[in-house]
Amino acid sequence: MSKFWNYLNANELQNFKQMKKILLYFFIGLIAIVLFLFVYLKVFEFRANQISVGTLIQNYDSDNPALLVIDIQEVETGELSEKDYYKTVSKSLIRKTNKIAEAFEKKDAPVVYIKSEISDPILNLLNNSYKKGSRKAELDKRLLVVSNYIISKSRGDAFSNPQLDKLLIGKQVNHLIITGLDAAHCVNSTIQAAKNRGYMITVISDAVISKTDSIKQVKLKEFSRNGIEVVSSEDYLMELKKPE
Repeated sequence: MSKFWNYLNANELQNFKQMKKILLYFFIGLIAIVLFLFVYLKVFEFRANQISVGTLIQNYDSDNPALLVIDIQEVETGELSEKDYYKTVSKSLIRKTNKIAEAFEKKDAPVVYIKSEISDPILNLLNNSYKKGSRKAELDKRLLVVSNYIISKSRGDAFSNPQLDKLLIGKQVNHLIITGLDAAHCVNSTIQAAKNRGYMITVISDAVISKTDSIKQVKLKEFSRNGIEVVSSEDYLMELKKPE
């Protein structure tokens, strides 16, 4: 009988050791996955914040503007948004953006819609808010879409997609009119990239938003200090209506 119990105890000890080994491997694997995801996200964040340089645009004899509508998407301002402040101010933002887009259409000037989209399967697994082709990534349905110029980006800087350079150079654009969000992030990054290329830049003060109005005001003052024109939508539309 004692041999039997000794056998059971030895067997239990062996099972316990195996279980400890399995648990150890499990926790090592879990830590490795967490570290991998942490590094992966940090690399993505670093790349997302990089500003493209590009090449200087040519000097054109006349003012050739294009309207850039940045990141006014369902996930940000629409019904599917979880950002209460963005949703609150979106009605005014979109109404004023639409008025300018309509004026550009009448002048046959390009209107370019920029939207954030992520096609990375790992990032989409963690957060599918910007998944390429999803409803959330679509342009806000209240936007007046007057052109087929829709540029997708996976970084803050809209020029990270070379299609934007190609489109603007093809249209001989030298002046960018900026609306959309966020003044402290994607709008800011796109402005920096545009300055690197030699564009004149006008920010429509009441057609850009940020997480709070105070953050937006700080950024607008910063834009002005850096030589960027900041005007209201009403003043810009009046200027646009003047005979050439």
